[in-house]
Amino acid sequence: MKKSIIAFLLALIATTGWAQKNEKIWDNVVIGNTNVDWSEVTKVGIFADRTEVGLRIKYRQGSWISIAKSTFIEADGKQYPIKDATVIGLDNRYTLSTNSFDFTLIFEPVPQQIKTFDVIEPGGWEYRHLRNADDLPDGITDTYWRNEATGDWLIGFTANHVVYNNKVWDIVSQTKKKDAYSLMLAGGLTIKVDKQKKGKRNITIGNGKPFSCSPITKATLPDYPTKDLRTGFVDNGYNANDSVTIIGWLKDMPERAWKQSSEFEVSIDNIFTDDQQKFYAKMDSLGRFTLKMPILNSSQVYLDWGRTSKSSLLEPGKTYFFLNDFTTGQQLFMGEDARVQNELLAYPDMGNQARIEENQDAMQFKAQMDSICNAMITELEERINLRPNLSQRYIDYIKGSCLTGQGESMMQARYDLKCQLPKEYMDFVTTELWQKAPKPYTLYRPFSTFMRDYFHYMSLDDYTVPAGGYMVYVNDALIPYVLRKNRVEGKVSISDAELDLLNRYATSYKAFLTTQFKARVDAGATTIDDILNIDSVAVEQFQQQDWVLQHDALLEREDIVKVLQDEAPFFENYKILQLLDKTGTDPTLRDIELAHYFYSLIDQTRKPLAPAMIELFEQQVHLPAALALVNSTNDKYVALERSDFANAASLRPSSDVEGMSDGEKIFRKIIEPYKGRIIYLDIWGTWCCPCKSNLKESWKVKEALKDYDIVYLYLCNRSSEESWKNVIKEYNLTGDNCVHYNLPEDQQTAIERYVGISGYPTYKLIDKEGNIHDLHWLHADDMQSFLETIDKMSK
Repeated sequence: MKKSIIAFLLALIATTGWAQKNEKIWDNVVIGNTNVDWSEVTKVGIFADRTEVGLRIKYRQGSWISIAKSTFIEADGKQYPIKDATVIGLDNRYTLSTNSFDFTLIFEPVPQQIKTFDVIEPGGWEYRHLRNADDLPDGITDTYWRNEATGDWLIGFTANHVVYNNKVWDIVSQTKKKDAYSLMLAGGLTIKVDKQKKGKRNITIGNGKPFSCSPITKATLPDYPTKDLRTGFVDNGYNANDSVTIIGWLKDMPERAWKQSSEFEVSIDNIFTDDQQKFYAKMDSLGRFTLKMPILNSSQVYLDWGRTSKSSLLEPGKTYFFLNDFTTGQQLFMGEDARVQNELLAYPDMGNQARIEENQDAMQFKAQMDSICNAMITELEERINLRPNLSQRYIDYIKGSCLTGQGESMMQARYDLKCQLPKEYMDFVTTELWQKAPKPYTLYRPFSTFMRDYFHYMSLDDYTVPAGGYMVYVNDALIPYVLRKNRVEGKVSISDAELDLLNRYATSYKAFLTTQFKARVDAGATTIDDILNIDSVAVEQFQQQDWVLQHDALLEREDIVKVLQDEAPFFENYKILQLLDKTGTDPTLRDIELAHYFYSLIDQTRKPLAPAMIELFEQQVHLPAALALVNSTNDKYVALERSDFANAASLRPSSDVEGMSDGEKIFRKIIEPYKGRIIYLDIWGTWCCPCKSNLKESWKVKEALKDYDIVYLYLCNRSSEESWKNVIKEYNLTGDNCVHYNLPEDQQTAIERYVGISGYPTYKLIDKEGNIHDLHWLHADDMQSFLETIDKMSK
């Protein structure tokens, strides 16, 4: 009996040992590349009777997914079909009840020795080059190594190239002796790679001392071995002539990635203009590129969005090497100072932007944002506890992102709250978010939106009174500011007591109007005319107060009347200056906001500012880059106004339809000369940013349609003659097949009613018989479908 028990135990031990030797668990899975960027592989189990692939889906609640029965694993040229899927089953639509959930795909067993494989759903999901990050590499091909002493990415090896010192070097010759390698690179540089010992290799470059290096096996660089206590980011004072260089390699791109573009793209926001600027570098056949791009100051950028899709920080004067390896699934930065960039790849900014919900009030939303930010800081603290060597600059960057994101979110809420935010809410935004904004101000993309929304709201708060869903402008709060300014300049004599009286009136009159408008709305008034029809008795009582009569008499003084008349053209400009003083804005941010404001004036009208306005701008702004931007933009439109049209006949006079008022008849009269041709109609305005943005790119549409007989008809809405002509010149919108009208407002409105517009810009196609066809305003985004429509009309 005893022998039987011992034999049974030995058999059990043997069986258990067999099971352990015939299973492998990958807990740290790296995906080379995938077309399903809203999911991740969490674990792989390779068992004797099956292979399991754990997936985590991060997608919108209410959406559905499915896994086809034709899905398979491909490894070493062989296919291993799927057997089942937990939770969702196969060939079923599964509706997501949450924004994130886990499930497992179960396949036929793959060989135990497999180091990498693909998961493929024919015509659907693809996960290419799955591998276990805990496995040490065999050999050096397609491996990347970091300096053990510094933690930086030092060198990388591929079959034919070496990445070192921000450069891709060709391998001229390579020899291998057992597990050691000697390489000769183009240019004569030699590399010696010693045998791997305990997962490390000594690597000698040229005649230098050997570096102790470890392989980078995870998707990003491992944690740095020492703490970096430096603070702050490069601040070059906003130098428009500065630049940054990105050298890189999108290695082993699959066909779908190449189809996106043969250029590497970096997008960056211009804090002066609010424009998103994009810079491109042509890639060679291997995916290598060099991009030297202007950068105003240290800035958040998006790297090749849609393909590498990473947000990072770039600092002026630096050179970086960026690798995205589509086989190993690794993204790495190399460079003299690329630590923060690598840390952001490994531990991305969590992001804390949120949008107010339908039934929330302002203070509820503030509490929600406080909670989101606290959670973000808590997560950061957890990261620091787990990874104590995270650099101080990384920590500061994430904290700054939290502040900026909260500012952007809280000011975006003004749209849903009809620009009525409590004082407590705005006091917090001003003191905790605006005045403590991280520097330089280009560090975070949301800051431009925050700045724009903050100043627009503050302007409304000071100079408007809510009237139902409307805002009524009042300028009384500006008068004391203008008179104080002129007193300093010696142009008017006015006492502090008199200025206090003016301030008292501005505050009291605004409060009076607010109460009266609310009373009208509460009484059922809905139109602006009804709301403005306030109680005349109450108005009389307010106006007959002694102190109000003193205020009125003060404003009738001859010297004050003259100053206010002289300054009237600058009132809108003074509003922004007063707000800058009121909000405690520092000199640099003051210049940035003023440049943004004056640039916007030019950009909205597309015509130069009056000389006196430019003089005011130059008096107030001192930042060289800000001065240069506004002056060069202004000079551009001065030159445009002075230039002649290349094809002046494209501009048609309104006399063509003089005396006509019926929209259909006006429209038919305009298109009559082009009967039998296709007409591409663009209804736009110089005040409309999307209109101008599309006009800027309209050459692409014309290039695509160059083989068709098409007339381009542009009808401009509510735009001055100067602005209208300048935009046409700026974007070269003239030619034998271009026709422009800038009709009187009543005639333009009549046409728009007839053709039916949904907003600006509106596009229509008029076929050869004169029938009107709708076009989506983003129709050019699907050029293939648009060309098919044109082709049908042309037959």
